[in-house]
Amino acid sequence: MRTRQTRGFTLLETVLAMAILLIGATGMVGLHMQGLRMEGDARRITRATAIAQDLMDQISTWPWADPRLGTATAVETTMLDTLGDPTFAFEHSTTPTASFSDAGGALTQGSTTWNGIPLSDTQAQGYERYWNVAYADDSNANGVPDAARIAVIVRYPAGVGYRRVVLLGSKLNPAEAR
Repeated sequence: MRTRQTRGFTLLETVLAMAILLIGATGMVGLHMQGLRMEGDARRITRATAIAQDLMDQISTWPWADPRLGTATAVETTMLDTLGDPTFAFEHSTTPTASFSDAGGALTQGSTTWNGIPLSDTQAQGYERYWNVAYADDSNANGVPDAARIAVIVRYPAGVGYRRVVLLGSKLNPAEAR
């Protein structure tokens, strides 16, 4: 009696192997697309963070009485609770309320010089800069602001609304320094 030897794959085995490879390839394409989206998000967040850091660095060089920081004669109590956008108002499509923004000419308010990233560069890429300033009487309760608390907010379009980066900092009042 002769036995039949197996010499290759049947058509059914080949089709099944191809189907498994197709499912795997489809999954890999989906992963690649997700990776591209995440890379784009990371690039926008990095750019927004660099713009926010540039503004924070510029603010650190401004004198205490600079008009771009507002009026430092009164202690601010209402802005302290909402300084860093805890309600995510800057992520909505409406224009948020901020102490200052780059769109309104506040970067050169009072004929001051702006040495940071130009407005044309940020706006061309869809980024908007805002900064809120609140004056606090932290240490001696004498009614004179000891420091300015500053929140720099940079937002950019993402889908239906906006995404935002928030940096918090402070500036000491030189007259109150000990």
